[in-house]
Order: sequence, then C-alpha cells, then structure tokens
Amino acid sequence: MENSEIVLKLENVSKSYGDKTVLKNINLSIKKGTIMGLVGKNGSGKTTMIKGLLGLLKLDDGKASLFDQDSWDLPPETKQKIGYVPQTINMFDGWMTVAAIIEYVSVFYDNWNNEKVSKLLQDWNLDPKSRFRSLSEGEKQKVAIILAMGHEPELYIFDEPVASLDPVARRSFIKELIDLNLDSGSTMLFSTHITSDLERIAADVALLKDNKIHYVGDLSKLKELHGEQMSLEDIFLEINK
Repeated sequence: MENSEIVLKLENVSKSYGDKTVLKNINLSIKKGTIMGLVGKNGSGKTTMIKGLLGLLKLDDGKASLFDQDSWDLPPETKQKIGYVPQTINMFDGWMTVAAIIEYVSVFYDNWNNEKVSKLLQDWNLDPKSRFRSLSEGEKQKVAIILAMGHEPELYIFDEPVASLDPVARRSFIKELIDLNLDSGSTMLFSTHITSDLERIAADVALLKDNKIHYVGDLSKLKELHGEQMSLEDIFLEINK
C-alpha cells in the first residue's frame, strides 16, 4: 500500500489515566476511501483513541498521524481536511441560533457548501432560527453533523454520531454518508455501539477489547470466522463474553 493512500495511522499507541490503562499498543491504519466502523463496549477506549488521533489529548507512547502529519501538531491546511463529530455536543453558547453557529463555523474553512448545509437543515427539520439551548439532544447532534459536513472534508471522524438520533434521522444520516463516500471517495472512521448501522455502511471494522485491537479488517471475513448467519451484534456479544 502506498503511504500516500494512508489517511489515518496509529503506531504502537498507548494511553493511561493514572493506574488505568485505556489503550495498549494500538496499531491501525485506514486508507483513502475506506469506511471503517469502530466497535467496543463502554470504557474500551474508543473516544480516547479518537481524541488521540485528532491531537485533542497527549498520548503516553506511540504516534498518531492524519494525512502523514503528526496529530499533536497538525498544520492548518490538514485541519481543513477533517470533519469531526464528538460524542458530547457542548461546544456552543446556548443563546446562539443554529444559523449563527453555522455562520461562525463557516468562516474557519476555505470551502463551505451553503447549498448542502441548507438542504441538510431542511431534510432534518432543523429551524435555523432556533436557539441551540432549546434543541433536543438529537437536534444538537444533527447540528454537529451538519457542521462537520459543511466544508466537505476528505476525512470524517464520528464518535457515536447517531446515539441521540431517532431511527428516521439515523437512516437519513447513513444514506448521506454512503452518498458522500460514493460521490467523493471520503474516508470515514465511525464509532458506534449500534452495530446494525455499521452493517449498513462499513466494509471494514475494528473491534476494541481489553484496551487492545481484537480484530481489524473486512466485515465479511469477520462474519466468516464466526458464522455467516450471525449479526455483528451477536459477534460483538460473543467476543465480549
């Protein structure tokens, strides 16, 4: 695999909080155009891994890189290529309207697709005049997703992006991701505990267990190993017995 094809890479990454090990010798690479699902039960280290990738926390050992740049010191031009949706949405003052938040965020990016943003607001029934504090958790999550998509990045990193969405919104979001991948070849790392969603969207999966990568590779091969008739949720439950 050409190094230029590698969009995201973790090399022997470890992270502890005090005496608690959260990540231990994690190795993972994702090539351009891949949609990879990241699965692990609560406390397995998914969010810590993602924050380390984005340079939002300092790793104890190893190296994280995005577009062949050290995650801890990403240049502005590399950050322009990334869209991120965190697990918890608390990044904006509650008094701001949805429209004001979008306008504020848009100025940080060289490319901003107002037409796409407007369409998503309409499709997901979000009123631009609504104040952020008045939104439900699901609506706040929709806003965060739209903000991540507005500048049409090359890499999307989602940390439990559908946790608060209703089933209709989840299906719409997943369709949007599939369309993005087909249209532009975007790369995506998609962390979720809703395994049925991964089966609709991801070709590859990484399973975190006991702070390590238990499996990484093709989803269909994982099913072959455990039985074609088993769902990813059943496989996940079996692995974590």
